[in-house]
Amino acid sequence: MRGGVTVAQRPLEPLVLVRIQAPQQLIMRKNNKVAIYCAFKEKGEIFYILVQRSKKRGGFWQGITGGEEDFDNNDLNKTVIREIKEELGINISKKQIFPIPYSFKFINRKGVKETEYCFGVILSLKQKKNISLSDEHTAIIYSKDPKYLISLLKFKENKIGFKKFTKLLKERLEYLN
Repeated sequence: MRGGVTVAQRPLEPLVLVRIQAPQQLIMRKNNKVAIYCAFKEKGEIFYILVQRSKKRGGFWQGITGGEEDFDNNDLNKTVIREIKEELGINISKKQIFPIPYSFKFINRKGVKETEYCFGVILSLKQKKNISLSDEHTAIIYSKDPKYLISLLKFKENKIGFKKFTKLLKERLEYLN
């Protein structure tokens, strides 16, 4: 028991109980994270999207990120769909998601080991126009220049994930055309 929150772990799949809202409500949170890189195509050109975290959350630029919850039922596609809804305010389908063959491990601010899995999402223009940022972010940027966006990213692992995303996205869009 730490600070009124019980921490439990199972071999190979650590779980952490996190208090939400009322003290009696607990939700089990897995240590799987997602990094989601989004893009859309307009007038034949690809625009990539990054968001800026709020100052109290570090103030840096990144893709959409979040963590797997128990109700995602070990389906990271559900995590991606939920995080896009929470952070951009739009609904997406599984058809818009593709895995990026890249993941990395890190230790979070609380000293817990986590794994972040990377995904790409292709948004429609209608979805792009309906984006409404959550309080976690203060700005959003759309750019055709992936090199510029990579220069904004703070962490090496995010730069690698974003580079892999841009390469896979170009291949996918060429195949679809």
